[in-house]
Amino acid sequence: KIFNNLTLTVNAGERIAVIGENGVGKTTFLKLLMGEVTPQFGTIKWAEKAYPGYYAQDHSATFAGEQSLTEWIAGYARATIEDGGDLETLIRGTLGRLLFSGEEVKKSVKVISGGEQGRMLFGKLMLQRKNVLLLDEPTNHMDMESIESLNSGIADFSGTLIFVSHDRAFVSSVATRILEIRGPGDIVDYRGTYEEYLSSQGIE
Repeated sequence: KIFNNLTLTVNAGERIAVIGENGVGKTTFLKLLMGEVTPQFGTIKWAEKAYPGYYAQDHSATFAGEQSLTEWIAGYARATIEDGGDLETLIRGTLGRLLFSGEEVKKSVKVISGGEQGRMLFGKLMLQRKNVLLLDEPTNHMDMESIESLNSGIADFSGTLIFVSHDRAFVSSVATRILEIRGPGDIVDYRGTYEEYLSSQGIE
């Protein structure tokens, strides 16, 4: 059990950081929101025009195939390209924005690093144009340059964000609301920045 009598309303445009110790159910919470896990009690209801996209913490299975980076991203580009759009340009442009260029785009998705997998998943989410993003530890395996790019991308994102992170600097720079899961029935829902939350808890 991770919740007791939890009622939670998320408003459009909020950036909610889900924090807490390992094992308290943060990933399970995101899976519940995405419909990957069914709640034993209660209901989860999305607004009609909410289109959630998910960045899983463990995404290795997504990259188990033999496809090249170009072929992998092409599957999502084809589904989202508008009439009259140039598929090749969209694929090349997307991979370029993910810092893949030249011969790199021909390598198999099976051999890329954890950080490169993360970049490819963000490419998928960009192409899908979701207006709600659920991100589980998005800065894992990322170098500083990639984290800065993610920060600036999120700054430009006008949708709703719910994310799990242990990266205090990332939480500080992004969150407008804090949800701390401390255990079943012990959840703090704080509307404010991470600094304000720490201050409210008497933590420097």
